Amino acid sequence: TSLLRKLTPLANAVEALPTAALRFDVGAIRTAGPYLPRFATIPPWESMKLTTPFSTVLDDAGVSSAFLRNWIDTLCFCLSGLPADGTITAEMAMMMGEFYDDGAVMDC
Repeated sequence: TSLLRKLTPLANAVEALPTAALRFDVGAIRTAGPYLPRFATIPPWESMKLTTPFSTVLDDAGVSSAFLRNWIDTLCFCLSGLPADGTITAEMAMMMGEFYDDGAVMDC
C-alpha cells in the first residue's frame, strides 16, 4: 500500500546506518565510517525524514482510516511510549521494516 511504499526507503536508510554506530565524538569515524558508503546511496530527502514525527509519514501516505491510525498509535506507544506524533520516524521505520521480513513474528 501507499504507507509501505513510503516506509521502504526509510527502513533501508535505518538499515544502512545502524543507530548503534552513531556517536558524537571522533570515534564516529571508526564506528559509522564502514556504513557511510551504503548510507550515501539513500536520497538525502528520505534520510532527513528519519527525525520527523511518524505522523508526518502517515499524513504523506494519505492514511486517513481512524482504525489504522489508532493501530499505528498503539504500535508507536508499544515502541516509544508515545503516539505517532511523538515517535520519530526512524524508530517506526526500523520496526516496520522488520515487521514485514520473511519469518517475522509479532510477540506481545
